[in-house]
Amino acid sequence: MKESEILKRIYPSVVTFVGNWRSMVKEVGEYKLKEISLFVTAANYTERKKIYQALEKTSVQKIPHVHIRHDMREAEMDYLVSRFQSKVFTAHAQYFLKYFKNSKYRKNIFIENNNGQSTIKNISDLKLAGGCCIDLAHFEQFRFKSKKYYELTKEIAKIYPIGCNHLSAVLPDGQSWHRVKQISDLNYLKNIPQQYFSKYINLELANPIKEQLEFKKYIAKILTKQWNKKS
Repeated sequence: MKESEILKRIYPSVVTFVGNWRSMVKEVGEYKLKEISLFVTAANYTERKKIYQALEKTSVQKIPHVHIRHDMREAEMDYLVSRFQSKVFTAHAQYFLKYFKNSKYRKNIFIENNNGQSTIKNISDLKLAGGCCIDLAHFEQFRFKSKKYYELTKEIAKIYPIGCNHLSAVLPDGQSWHRVKQISDLNYLKNIPQQYFSKYINLELANPIKEQLEFKKYIAKILTKQWNKKS
């Protein structure tokens, strides 16, 4: 696969957990970006409305991926689909089962391989959704720290479609985090086979958009080299 093709799969993101969404939206406007990803993880409905209003004033035309919250209703998802042509949503397992399993968008929702209270408890639950979202940093963290969750993620990926990816940093101790401290925090991607990547690779990073755009180029170079290796 060509580097130019991989670049098109990688989306800089406006994030609400750890990151400052206001400054990120401002940068999105400054760089005249037309496509981004959006993580509303830490934003309640009132704040989300402010985010959408701010984004409507920028050049953004498409937000293919949105990481949703437990308090998001179908009307809000309707808005995202009609206004920003959203294609895929991601959710934590426990929220999907409680709030979204009967949604008309359930086959557009992909359940994230998370840990703690967000762990996928029953693989068969993913039948109700569109499939899985492989968070690549979690996947690498599991390789370091939890064989159980690492093997679970691999098993899920064998059975269900991988609809999208989240991509964060992995620190030298194997811990995933939502901020890149040094560019080498992204080198873990060399360890992950191509089969775990989707056509929506979303940067779940609190770093400024300017830095995310540089990371995007760096990631594309890594993946181009890895994916075109001769076996």
